[in-house]
Amino acid sequence: MAGARAELDSDSPIGSHRARFWQKLIWQICDWHPLPQKWRQKLRKRYARKVVGPFDITHDDMRFRLYPSENYCDRVLFGRDELPEKTEHEALLDVLKPGMVFVDIGANVGTYSIFVSAKLGGDCTILAMEPHPRTYQKLQFNLQANGISIGSAHNVGVGPSRGKIELWSDGGSNIGHTSMVKGGTSNPKVSHEVDIVPLMDLLRENSISAIDVLKIDIEGFEDQALAPFFDTAEEAVWPRHILIEIAHQNLWQRDLLAMLDARGYAERFRTKENRLLSL
Repeated sequence: MAGARAELDSDSPIGSHRARFWQKLIWQICDWHPLPQKWRQKLRKRYARKVVGPFDITHDDMRFRLYPSENYCDRVLFGRDELPEKTEHEALLDVLKPGMVFVDIGANVGTYSIFVSAKLGGDCTILAMEPHPRTYQKLQFNLQANGISIGSAHNVGVGPSRGKIELWSDGGSNIGHTSMVKGGTSNPKVSHEVDIVPLMDLLRENSISAIDVLKIDIEGFEDQALAPFFDTAEEAVWPRHILIEIAHQNLWQRDLLAMLDARGYAERFRTKENRLLSL
């Protein structure tokens, strides 16, 4: 069942939408992991998805406007009061440094970009790409709410060449989970035609000559975004560190992990779904 859809509010200042206690409590209960997943799904369908937002929160000095009925990342922040992929965010602390360049491919609502900027006191360059038009609007708002330039966000996907491609999602309850590979999302009901641009073009257009940390999570399209870049880019441009989702590597057309290993990247951290690799 698709989640109810709220009216996007990108105009009112952050802090305008305060959640009531019972609204947070509903999402907390419906996302309480000791409950069997089947029960949680039923509770979300019957109760929580009517609590659509927007809701403004502050988490660890980071500010977000959330729409929990339609995005998993928003639900985690709202209901659990923690970042999605919390351990992955924390693993990045070892590789952050003032003045760094952080490239965020598949930025969703901006948790990684905002986390990096917050931990560095804004002393960094952010380049964030999010192809889904509605999620992109949320990303822009969240970046601005945290003092990050709106020019840091780009409403494009990253791919092997410039063009158009279909971006698939369930259309409702988790539109943050989108993929340019139809099998990369569990319930591909809706598609949007979106622009894709090679990573090297985006770097040139934003006057970036080297990447300190690159994070990529694009649901099975990672190889088509990164392999062409490594085919042609000079080593000076390569990211020093890469946080890559591997949950959908069965959809890859090229063995991206083997390619990165051959170029000198070594694993320094792993979870079930992600790897942090460093030169």
